[in-house]
Amino acid sequence: MSQPTDDGTPAGAVLDAPRPVGPGAPTSAGPPAAPAGPLAPPAPAAQAASAAPAAPAAPAAPAAPAAPAGPDSGPDAPRLASPDDDGREGLMASVVDEIGSMMVEAKRTIAAAASRFDPDVPPTAFYVLRYVMKHQPCTAGDIVKAMALDKSAVSRQVALLREAGFVDVVPDAADGRVMTLGSTDRAEARMLEVRHQNRAVFRSHVEGWTDDELAEFAGWLHRFNTPADPR
Repeated sequence: MSQPTDDGTPAGAVLDAPRPVGPGAPTSAGPPAAPAGPLAPPAPAAQAASAAPAAPAAPAAPAAPAAPAGPDSGPDAPRLASPDDDGREGLMASVVDEIGSMMVEAKRTIAAAASRFDPDVPPTAFYVLRYVMKHQPCTAGDIVKAMALDKSAVSRQVALLREAGFVDVVPDAADGRVMTLGSTDRAEARMLEVRHQNRAVFRSHVEGWTDDELAEFAGWLHRFNTPADPR
């Protein structure tokens, strides 16, 4: 038997033999392919998609405008006067600087005084106690207004002072629903000792001043601490 070749044709077969042609003639490729039917119409969604125009690209967001220069920027911007400047503004700058230094020193003095009064009494509670001693009988609301503290802070400081035995809370004589604050004898005795020590500190600052200078200085401080008439 002849061995088939690579394409399946038997070895020795005549390759150029004539083959019948025409309709119905057998071929080696098998029966004729069925004629192609009509193309199926495209799906409505696909048809609409193909017919719809392409969506325009989103416009780019405009760039944020640069922030305008503020009135306090640039070489010609106004500046705060300094103590070295001439005129009233320079004098005012000197006053502000000196008052700032005095406030820093006062805070340091108060903190030291609070520690001498009682190491467990913080400076804020010491401020509250000083106010009570100067304005008693007073209410917690009075302290809130005078010291610009919130109610919860005042309540905490008053509770601390009461627990330490430095403040008493008693009903108001005119309205028993209102509770007033007053200092105890223990607080008065301890505060007197602290005030003597504070006076020694302040004396060191005015050593060598005359009585007239002290009187003038006290008058200027009183005038400064008295709010101006709003008229």
